[in-house]
Amino acid sequence: MPCALRPLSLACLWALASLAHAQPSGDDPASLGTVVVTASGNAVDIRDAPASISVITEEELRVRPAHELAELLTGVEGVTLNRSANGSPTTQMRGFDQAYTLILIDGKRVNASTSMFRGGAAYDSGWVPLDDIERVEVVRGPMSSLYGADAIGGVINIITKPVSKTWKGSITADTVLHQDRDLADSQKLGFAVSGPLAGEVLGIKLYGNYDHRSDSQAESSFNAGYPLFARILNRHAGGQLAWRPDARQRVTLDADVSSKTQGMYTMEREALALRHQGHWDRMTTELTLATDEIRNLKGMIDTQTNPNQSNTYSLNGKASFPVDWGNQFVTVGVDTRKERLYDRANLAGWPGVPSTQGSPSTSVTQYALFVEDEIRLTERLAVTLGNRFDHHEHFGGNHSPRAYGVFHLDDAWTLKGGISRAFRTPTLVQNSPNWGSVSCGSATTGCYIIGSRDLQPETALSKEIGVQYRQGAHSASVTVFDTKLKNMIDIDSRTRDITLAPSLDNFVGFLPDGRPIFSYQNIHSARTRGLEGSWTWQITPALDVKTSYTYLSAKNTSKPVHTPLLNRSRHNLNVAANWRVHPDWNLGATWRLQSAQPLNSANTVRKPGQGLLDLSAAWQVRRDTTLRAGILNVADRTLDRVSASDYSDEGRRLFLSLNSRF
Repeated sequence: MPCALRPLSLACLWALASLAHAQPSGDDPASLGTVVVTASGNAVDIRDAPASISVITEEELRVRPAHELAELLTGVEGVTLNRSANGSPTTQMRGFDQAYTLILIDGKRVNASTSMFRGGAAYDSGWVPLDDIERVEVVRGPMSSLYGADAIGGVINIITKPVSKTWKGSITADTVLHQDRDLADSQKLGFAVSGPLAGEVLGIKLYGNYDHRSDSQAESSFNAGYPLFARILNRHAGGQLAWRPDARQRVTLDADVSSKTQGMYTMEREALALRHQGHWDRMTTELTLATDEIRNLKGMIDTQTNPNQSNTYSLNGKASFPVDWGNQFVTVGVDTRKERLYDRANLAGWPGVPSTQGSPSTSVTQYALFVEDEIRLTERLAVTLGNRFDHHEHFGGNHSPRAYGVFHLDDAWTLKGGISRAFRTPTLVQNSPNWGSVSCGSATTGCYIIGSRDLQPETALSKEIGVQYRQGAHSASVTVFDTKLKNMIDIDSRTRDITLAPSLDNFVGFLPDGRPIFSYQNIHSARTRGLEGSWTWQITPALDVKTSYTYLSAKNTSKPVHTPLLNRSRHNLNVAANWRVHPDWNLGATWRLQSAQPLNSANTVRKPGQGLLDLSAAWQVRRDTTLRAGILNVADRTLDRVSASDYSDEGRRLFLSLNSRF
């Protein structure tokens, strides 16, 4: 990052603090309790949560324009932004790609990796329009003891707005205008409306979203003939019926239809969920029946159209209740799930090899039992013990134990720490030997990759310890973490070179047309460790500054000489200032620093680090109408893509947003 940019960025942030520093301080909003539901089997205050957890509020989601939630998660310590091969925004948590982060929508699992094996996980944080999100709970670190596979890096739980007791709604219109007119502008329109149909007994909410950006006129310097930034078309529509037969019970029926286009690839999702929640004296129960269907209309090959369809059916329930003996709170639950993939092109067998021809569909079933026990040893000390037993159709049983302690040293200081085991099973694609796809850069002269039944689940052992402080105008936290991953599933080992191919460990043979075949394989191990820190300073009731920082060391430890995991920055810093100048006016600034990233295992190709500054302002035109405007990437710092695993940055652009509530 150029030295000249650092004082400019810091000066803009400090200027906001200096202007209002003389104003008298009031009550500390941070001292008010924040209740979270993702870190344990029940709702708890965030200070008591047995995990490292952050919350992104609805107001924070509205401050910056974004096509998807992933673009707004970078302010959370331990979370960094990247992009998939087709340009979709994706996140890394503690050095693990989004495939290792479990995405939940109101506690329900979503996973697009089966339908799009390259970058499918990047779609999962974008199935909910921002207008329908009440808050986002981000749990950093393994949570397999509660949620099972895929929660090695952590869990992102997208919590949508509940049905309102009175009729109300909102409409939001956004646009982003690029300074470089060869880059396409974007437009977004969303709405949400909610209210009662029959008093407090029956209510409804409806929402929708349309988000569009055309292909840019500028071409990619890395991929000649392709636009520098591909078109985006996101459409959502959905709703919820909420029925309260009595004060103790609540039944909801959710239906959602989504379509997401990134470049030439379109993914469609339809979801339906029926949930019952009960409060029975000292016990609470929850039972959810859910299904979704994800359709990949294009497939994964630029020059071909090979659509596929995946379906997930799940039934899960849990009960939480106190136990007087030992001052305990126990949660027990069950989870069953079936996944199915229909792919008439890629599941039909290897090209020209009759012996591999099989059914165009494959499926897998699994079930789980889990228990968690929060034991309050003293008024200030609580220990949470949990375990989940998962039984997979192909891999048998797997235990995911966890132990976590929370110790309130006093009213201001809290010590947290724990150890947990997590796992991730191969996807349907990775585990199906008849599945195959072209690769190595060509559909005719490249190589061919296939699934394998020899794969073993990935397992991780994670440890963390941290301290939190919250008093008066300040709240801060520092956490040190260490995660060791074994049996990482990999397909990077492949080549179109027919002479070199047989020397690779996962080489299978040659197709009749001479292309080499490679299978998914387990590599021995990887390790991520580092430090996460955050600091919020409520300088005055009108001004606050929030800072988050992550130091990360992520390496492939499979060989005597450890090599860096690709596309990971060692340092990530985010500083955001928000100043309510007047009851009707609000100013904001965000500075994000990301250090250099290795783009090859030899660390000879690197994406340079840089800092980006955004400025914003909001004007409450009327009580129910807010106009927002700002400049993104004020210094117009851009870096072009230099490798297949890299992505280009967008330059300076203006955003405008109008929100009307009724």
